Amino acid sequence: MNHALLVVKVVQNPIHFVYDEYQTIELKVEFPVPRQKNSKNELTVVLWGGYRDDFLKYYKVQDYLIVEGIITIKSHKNEENEIKIVGKKLYPFILN
Repeated sequence: MNHALLVVKVVQNPIHFVYDEYQTIELKVEFPVPRQKNSKNELTVVLWGGYRDDFLKYYKVQDYLIVEGIITIKSHKNEENEIKIVGKKLYPFILN
Protein backbone atom coordinates (compact mmCIF):
# COMPACT_ATOMS: atom_id res chain seq x y z
CA MET A 1 0.00 0.00 0.00
CA ASN A 2 1.11 3.55 -0.66
CA HIS A 3 -0.83 5.18 2.19
CA ALA A 4 1.22 7.20 4.67
CA LEU A 5 0.67 9.17 7.87
CA LEU A 6 3.68 11.38 8.69
CA VAL A 7 4.71 14.12 11.08
CA VAL A 8 6.80 16.64 9.14
CA LYS A 9 8.26 20.12 9.45
CA VAL A 10 7.80 22.66 6.62
CA VAL A 11 11.27 23.88 5.59
CA GLN A 12 10.60 25.99 2.50
CA ASN A 13 7.92 28.33 1.16
CA PRO A 14 5.40 26.62 -1.14
CA ILE A 15 5.90 26.57 -4.90
CA HIS A 16 2.72 27.30 -6.89
CA PHE A 17 1.81 25.33 -10.03
CA VAL A 18 -1.15 25.63 -12.41
CA TYR A 19 -2.26 22.60 -14.47
CA ASP A 20 -5.15 23.53 -16.79
CA GLU A 21 -7.73 24.85 -14.30
CA TYR A 22 -6.16 23.13 -11.25
CA GLN A 23 -3.90 25.02 -8.88
CA THR A 24 -1.49 23.08 -6.68
CA ILE A 25 1.37 23.82 -4.33
CA GLU A 26 4.45 21.78 -3.54
CA LEU A 27 6.00 21.96 -0.07
CA LYS A 28 9.48 20.87 0.88
CA VAL A 29 9.21 19.15 4.25
CA GLU A 30 11.48 17.03 6.42
CA PHE A 31 11.13 14.60 9.25
CA PRO A 32 11.87 16.24 12.63
CA VAL A 33 14.61 13.75 13.54
CA PRO A 34 16.31 11.42 11.03
CA ARG A 35 16.42 7.80 12.18
CA GLN A 36 19.78 7.01 10.60
CA LYS A 37 22.76 9.17 9.75
CA ASN A 38 22.68 8.40 6.02
CA SER A 39 18.91 8.41 5.59
CA LYS A 40 17.14 10.93 3.39
CA ASN A 41 14.75 12.95 5.54
CA GLU A 42 13.41 15.48 3.00
CA LEU A 43 10.43 14.98 0.71
CA THR A 44 7.79 16.95 -1.19
CA VAL A 45 4.10 17.25 -0.31
CA VAL A 46 1.64 18.14 -3.09
CA LEU A 47 -1.61 19.86 -2.06
CA TRP A 48 -4.56 21.12 -4.09
CA GLY A 49 -8.14 22.24 -3.60
CA GLY A 50 -9.26 22.97 -0.05
CA TYR A 51 -6.05 21.65 1.51
CA ARG A 52 -4.01 24.02 -0.64
CA ASP A 53 -6.16 26.95 0.49
CA ASP A 54 -6.01 25.86 4.15
CA PHE A 55 -2.22 25.61 4.06
CA LEU A 56 -1.84 29.08 2.54
CA LYS A 57 -4.28 30.53 5.09
CA TYR A 58 -3.14 28.88 8.33
CA TYR A 59 0.42 27.51 8.03
CA LYS A 60 3.92 28.82 7.36
CA VAL A 61 7.55 27.71 7.23
CA GLN A 62 8.83 26.02 10.45
CA ASP A 63 5.34 24.67 11.33
CA TYR A 64 4.89 21.00 12.16
CA LEU A 65 2.11 19.12 10.36
CA ILE A 66 0.54 15.70 10.30
CA VAL A 67 0.13 14.75 6.64
CA GLU A 68 -2.00 11.85 5.48
CA GLY A 69 -1.64 10.92 1.84
CA ILE A 70 -0.38 8.71 -0.97
CA ILE A 71 3.34 8.09 -1.57
CA THR A 72 4.67 8.42 -5.11
CA ILE A 73 8.26 7.70 -6.16
CA LYS A 74 9.81 8.76 -9.46
CA SER A 75 13.05 7.08 -10.40
CA HIS A 76 15.52 8.66 -12.82
CA LYS A 77 18.67 7.07 -14.17
CA ASN A 78 21.85 8.33 -12.52
CA GLU A 79 19.87 10.48 -10.06
CA GLU A 80 18.28 10.01 -6.66
CA ASN A 81 14.66 8.91 -6.44
CA GLU A 82 12.16 11.75 -6.08
CA ILE A 83 9.66 11.05 -3.29
CA LYS A 84 6.35 12.93 -3.14
CA ILE A 85 3.31 12.66 -0.91
CA VAL A 86 -0.03 13.64 -2.46
CA GLY A 87 -1.79 15.12 0.55
CA LYS A 88 -5.29 13.84 1.30
CA LYS A 89 -5.62 15.30 4.82
CA LEU A 90 -3.65 17.90 6.72
CA TYR A 91 -3.59 18.48 10.49
CA PRO A 92 -1.61 20.85 12.73
CA PHE A 93 0.87 19.26 15.11
CA ILE A 94 1.26 21.27 18.31
CA LEU A 95 4.43 21.07 20.38
CA ASN A 96 4.60 22.32 23.96
